[in-house]
Amino acid sequence: MTADEFVALAGKHVVHVTLEENLSGIAAYGLLRPNTLAEKARAPASALVLRDERLQLAVGNHTARLNSQGALRFGIKTAAAFLDGHTIESWSAQLDNRIFFWPEREGAAFEQSHDAHPTSKLRFDARRFFLALRPHIDLAPINTGAARRKPARRGDWIYVAAERPVDDFRLNRVKLGFKKTPDAIGEISVRADMAASLLDTLRV
Repeated sequence: MTADEFVALAGKHVVHVTLEENLSGIAAYGLLRPNTLAEKARAPASALVLRDERLQLAVGNHTARLNSQGALRFGIKTAAAFLDGHTIESWSAQLDNRIFFWPEREGAAFEQSHDAHPTSKLRFDARRFFLALRPHIDLAPINTGAARRKPARRGDWIYVAAERPVDDFRLNRVKLGFKKTPDAIGEISVRADMAASLLDTLRV
């Protein structure tokens, strides 16, 4: 898809919501995937899988507190019914290889999920975000880390690379027989770490 098509789908801004206590580490190191943070903190990969609390990792002179995967843990007993080609553990693991963003209109719902924990919303120019990160961006029509109530079916196919034509995303679930109408963006993920210097060029 083109930058214009991405902006038409995502809006002018995309957002990342993080705990306020993470801001100093982000200023120093940028936005790092949970897997990268765990590696830098010398934490075992097993500590991240299906974590039921906000795991704190020490990286240099800073700490990073990861979100829990409580929203995914709701699906532990029913994983076979909504996961294609994955166990609940392997799905959990692949989530930690991504940094998640939302169209600004969707970010409020995720922000509220942090309950009483103070958060900060990092806002990025959608066009510059797309042009800088296009090879690493995936689009999804759902929150792929949530499995509350009746979780939508998903597998690796739920992620559509931003390098593909826009209708490959919008009609993905239609072609697979899961929907009758085109999809909108529910979630944006980046399969790469983002240096602090890059963030400075993208933030608004």
